Amino acid sequence: MSDDYYTKDDFADELAVDESRFDREPDDETIETTVSNVEDRNIAVHVVDDGEAAREHLRGEIPEGADVMDGHSTTLEEIGVTDDLEAADGFEYLDNSIQEIDGDEERSRARREATTADVFVDSVNAIAESGELLGANALGNAVGAWPFGAETLLLVGSTNKIVDDWETAVERVREFAYPLEDARAEEVYGQGSVVGKLVSLEYERIDDRTQLVLIDESHGF
Repeated sequence: MSDDYYTKDDFADELAVDESRFDREPDDETIETTVSNVEDRNIAVHVVDDGEAAREHLRGEIPEGADVMDGHSTTLEEIGVTDDLEAADGFEYLDNSIQEIDGDEERSRARREATTADVFVDSVNAIAESGELLGANALGNAVGAWPFGAETLLLVGSTNKIVDDWETAVERVREFAYPLEDARAEEVYGQGSVVGKLVSLEYERIDDRTQLVLIDESHGF
């Protein structure tokens, strides 16, 4: 598994983000309530013990021959899913071909088309105990797939991202995940990030489209 990425530990102390409020370890009752409330929104939830179990589950959810895309995710990097996607064993990982495109306009068009992939894999930035799932990114090339574009949406989240309610989930995106991602982007790309697009999944109208793989340990921003 590649370890050439940044985690929250690389920036949390420097940025003084509020880990006691936004990066907690919930008790079993809170996790059970959250799972029930997410499932009430027609989103399947698969609770796993660790990142390797999440990785194994996700491997099994990608059909043979599918077009697959993902949003950049520290969580996916940490648990090895990014490596699995890049290996593209039995499916087509669209980002492999996108990275080979030289022209900005053509690359942007390919990214836009990739939001309608057969399978889109991403991580969430916050999980409200009331059941909403929140994600954000600068351009919208990741969260653009969430509401409708992708045929199947596979989301990964860890229990440290659970907060009390929707309002606190929005605050977690803006006051915790964003500063960390901004610092990461500055390190990697030489320019910071913005909360350009913020998506809240409130309810999934399409049966069996969206699922959350919930890891019972701490990962990502």
